[in-house]
Amino acid sequence: MRIDAAVLTSGAVIPVAVGGHEYVVWRGRSGALGSAPRACPHLDHDLADGYVVGEDLICPGHGWAFDGRGLAFKRNEFGRVDPKGTVPALMLHEDEDGIRVRSDSEAP
Repeated sequence: MRIDAAVLTSGAVIPVAVGGHEYVVWRGRSGALGSAPRACPHLDHDLADGYVVGEDLICPGHGWAFDGRGLAFKRNEFGRVDPKGTVPALMLHEDEDGIRVRSDSEAP
């Protein structure tokens, strides 16, 4: 599947379906792409409603964060980072034709 790169501006989060699963894809402030499952593993909040801080996607429910490459964590009020495990991430590649999105199971 391909996403029109013009739709995914800095800070944007969009839902996508890949390989029968729901994900979100976002563009961090530096322009880097990230992905995570659409449902937060903490309490199933919809990450399509999340927001980008720097390069990370923040869950609107309880503030879990996702680095876009499979790591989940939460920053406490003092800035400490508490690991929360891993989540599936998509393979993302951007070129002049847009953003190619695929899961590990769709790899050539």
